[in-house]
Amino acid sequence: MKKTAVLFLTIMAVLTFLSRALDSVTVTRVETGYGKQGIVSYEIEGTGEFAAGRFVYITLPEDMQIGEILKRPGQKVQAGDTILLLQMERLVEERENLSLELEKARLLLEQEKLSGIPVPRVTEETLAMQQLAAARRALEAGQEDLAEAEEDYLVSTADLEHDYVQKKNRTREEVKEDNRRAMKSARRAYEAARLARDAAVKKAEREVEDRQKKLDKLEAREDAPEEDLERAQLELERAEEDLEDIRDGQDLEVEEKRAAMYAAEETYEDIDYGEETAREELRKAYEDAVKAEEDKLKNARDTVKGLEESLYRSMENLENAKVSDAGVMAEEAARKEISRLRQESMELDIRQLEKKLEKTDALIAGEGRVEAAVDGIVADSGLEAGDRTQAGSQVRLAVGNLNLIAQMDKDKSELLKQGTKMKVKITGQSGEVEAEVESVDQTAGTDKAQVTAAMPDGEGSLGGSASFSVYMESDIYPLVIPIEALREDNIGFYCLAAEPAKTILGEELTAVRINLEVLEKSSTGAAVSGPVARDARLITTSDKAVSEGERVRVVGK
Repeated sequence: MKKTAVLFLTIMAVLTFLSRALDSVTVTRVETGYGKQGIVSYEIEGTGEFAAGRFVYITLPEDMQIGEILKRPGQKVQAGDTILLLQMERLVEERENLSLELEKARLLLEQEKLSGIPVPRVTEETLAMQQLAAARRALEAGQEDLAEAEEDYLVSTADLEHDYVQKKNRTREEVKEDNRRAMKSARRAYEAARLARDAAVKKAEREVEDRQKKLDKLEAREDAPEEDLERAQLELERAEEDLEDIRDGQDLEVEEKRAAMYAAEETYEDIDYGEETAREELRKAYEDAVKAEEDKLKNARDTVKGLEESLYRSMENLENAKVSDAGVMAEEAARKEISRLRQESMELDIRQLEKKLEKTDALIAGEGRVEAAVDGIVADSGLEAGDRTQAGSQVRLAVGNLNLIAQMDKDKSELLKQGTKMKVKITGQSGEVEAEVESVDQTAGTDKAQVTAAMPDGEGSLGGSASFSVYMESDIYPLVIPIEALREDNIGFYCLAAEPAKTILGEELTAVRINLEVLEKSSTGAAVSGPVARDARLITTSDKAVSEGERVRVVGK
């Protein structure tokens, strides 16, 4: 029995040893740390290049040829030092061209000033008012003429009616006597027409003979000008045409008078027919005369109506003229303003040409030397000897302190702000200098930012490089844990603490989750808020992944 008990205890001891040996192999081994009151420290390191903080630009005249480059990029210059030389031939040619352009510009300005001088004119409103006054006077005269026409109409129609009644009541002997007188008058008119025809034809025939003689004399001369012959021929042809026209016209007149004479003789011979015809003609003559008087009155009334319409149109024209004049005045004001602006533009061009000419004269006086205006470092010009300058060609001088330009991750750059100090180690030099952050520019669409820091006076070289470091501390927090202890999942931030738990094999350490709120963190620590005890052993590293509730074994702190 005693041997059995000893054997059992031996087996149990061996099994316990084996269990613990196996447990030491399978249980996750971890290192731990502790939370404490403290600060969150930051250290940012990087590299950058030196660039000019400010540039002074020396503008070169366009289309000039570079003679010699005396100062290269990176070289220091003092105010008055010659940076490069321009060839004199092109400078002299440029001065001549600028002088000519300046003279042309001044002439154009004078021309523009003269074109802007207003010219006296009569406005449309004035003309319309004159027309309106004339229309009113015409209407008044027309109304007076109408009153006279109405009065004349009454008198004339009364006289016509009186004559018509008297002539209609004449006796047979009176009618016959009138017909006899009419026949004699028609015969005299016929004889007069025939004599007039003969006289006119003879006169035209003599004109033709004279023109023919003149032409014959010219044709007989050997030295007669061609123009005189042509003119004489033309005059003869016109005289012959006039003769034919006179014959035709006079013959027609004679025939008309003969027909009138025959008609008067027939009327006289046939007294009965003539009497009836005379009465009809008398009636017709009376009606025609009355109608003529009515037409005169109607014409007078139509004239007044037309003058009234003309007056209305003159009134409308006056209103339209006012609007038109307003438009013309607006256009003239606009043209005047445009001319003023054009003159100002020309004056600016003239001043610009004068400045160019002054600069060119100064360069010629200085034998083509382009000098530094201030102390600085030649940055670049992009030119070599023999090159021609283009529009906008410049020499850049870096002046003042240099800037250190560095690229870094955005999350790091967010810690920096204007005034932050940094330690700078210039490549090729011993020791460090202190620089100050001037700006932090976030680059849109990337995870990078550009940091610009101002270097002390005289430190760094244009285009050179340097490394830098920035150390920063936060305010004091009640609880700061090692950054390795901080974990995060889809729930949020947390840490795992190695806390003891009782098992059948005794007390063992288990990973316990503690949820946290992060207040601030860096690459070394995190300020948090949560139920973390001062003596809680927070898991920082492990030989394999560890999860909440797993057994752990602490192997270091």
